[in-house]
Amino acid sequence: MKPQAFQPGELRDEYDQIIRAGAYGKKTPFVNSDNNAILDYIMNNFDALYAQIPNGRAYVKSVNNITPDSNGNVTVNVGSGGGTGSTNITVDTTLSSTSTNPVQNKVIYAALNNKLDKNGTATYAARDSSGNIISSTYAKKTDLNSYVKSINNVKPDSAGNVNISSSGGGSNINVDATLDSTSTNAIANKAVYAALNNKLDKTGTAAAATKATQDSYGNVIVTTYARKSDLSGYVKTINNQEPDANGNINISTGGAGTGPNITVDSTLSSTSNNPIANKAVYAAVNNKLDKNGIAAYATRDSSGNIITDTYAKKSEVSGVVKSVNNIAPDSNGNVTITVSGGGTGTNITVDSVLSSTSTNPVQNRVVQQEFTSVRAAIPTKVSQLTNDSGYLTQHQSLDGYVKTSGQNVWRAQQTFNLATLGYEQYTTPNSSTSSVSPSTSAASYYATGAFTLNLATLSALLGSNQSTVFTAYITAGGDYALSITNGGTVKYIGEASDVAITSTGLLLNILMTKDSYGSLTSIVQANKLT
Repeated sequence: MKPQAFQPGELRDEYDQIIRAGAYGKKTPFVNSDNNAILDYIMNNFDALYAQIPNGRAYVKSVNNITPDSNGNVTVNVGSGGGTGSTNITVDTTLSSTSTNPVQNKVIYAALNNKLDKNGTATYAARDSSGNIISSTYAKKTDLNSYVKSINNVKPDSAGNVNISSSGGGSNINVDATLDSTSTNAIANKAVYAALNNKLDKTGTAAAATKATQDSYGNVIVTTYARKSDLSGYVKTINNQEPDANGNINISTGGAGTGPNITVDSTLSSTSNNPIANKAVYAAVNNKLDKNGIAAYATRDSSGNIITDTYAKKSEVSGVVKSVNNIAPDSNGNVTITVSGGGTGTNITVDSVLSSTSTNPVQNRVVQQEFTSVRAAIPTKVSQLTNDSGYLTQHQSLDGYVKTSGQNVWRAQQTFNLATLGYEQYTTPNSSTSSVSPSTSAASYYATGAFTLNLATLSALLGSNQSTVFTAYITAGGDYALSITNGGTVKYIGEASDVAITSTGLLLNILMTKDSYGSLTSIVQANKLT
């Protein structure tokens, strides 16, 4: 086929109908002797397409309507033009909600730099719009669970107030105008005021008792005085004068009557038999306490001290010491006891020597002297004890003591500041497993799969500023991964990938150390065996 321009091929739909005719198609032979078969068209199109790719570059017809030069390059001015085409690219210097242009890198950086990190806390996420700290200014919903939400089904307004009508308008409150012993309603202020105003103040003095049971001298009235009914026929004459029909007798107090005069006292007297003036009685009674009142000084003694704060009740002193060695305390509650004689009661004798029978106390210095003497006589080592009949040989066992020329077994932790060892030996457990938590300094394992080494037990034995070294020989039937857990911060000598178990074996050394703050670091050294 003679070379020609690109020749499109024939296109058919799913029903085998031609939707676009072409220079070659379904019925065109793949090759023929005329060189116009499908293969010829394919080879022609390859050459035509290749001819449009200058110097092997990707083919671009235009960029922003700018056609590439002979080398396939397009120069585009980003800011204000200047290229060989017409449409330039504008780069915005500020962010915009409407612009579709690209924006400068530094503008985006500044905008992002002023935003909150996804895990950060915004300053005003902890404050309200006025700058008040939310946690200390507002109450949480849970804080309001026990607060009043409504009063008589009326909810508070935005200020927290509730207006309730006392005489109608909803669930009303009935307010009584007078006191009542059975009513559960509220009572009007003025009714309470009037009732309280008619009562005696707690420190006041009643002018006259409404129901007195005693006179001013403390005499019981019903057993001391006679009632009017009891006296109905008793008085027959006064100074030889009989009462009139109303029981009255007119007597002159100044000598103008027909009998002796009556003297009326103006002050109370404990010896006078004369009557007393009304005003004198009124003044005396007015200065007395109401029968139900509490006198101010009924709660104090004569010096003004409050009785309940100053004095003890009999029940409070029922168990108090009344005497010491038959000596009663003085007015200040003190008892003076002579230790060695001279007191008025039974004296306390203090012995000056120790005794196996005395029940007396003994002098401090005597006890100290005896203690010093006994302590000086106690042997400080076995060789100083008397070996009666070979007692020590028979009964004194040295089991458990450190032996200089024998084997010692220590079951408690020992601390050696300086040790010289000629030979060391370690207990080395051996097990076939895939997960271990060693408790000894050395171990041997056969790994049955991916292997987990848990250092929790060894790390728990370490205190602050202490270290230990763990060594393990690990073999396996194949290659497995090794995981180290509970080792704190794990660091590797070489690459972490070197710590892998192979069929040829692995020698593992781990230095575990804790600093003064208790932080654990494990340094791992692994060597693959050959």
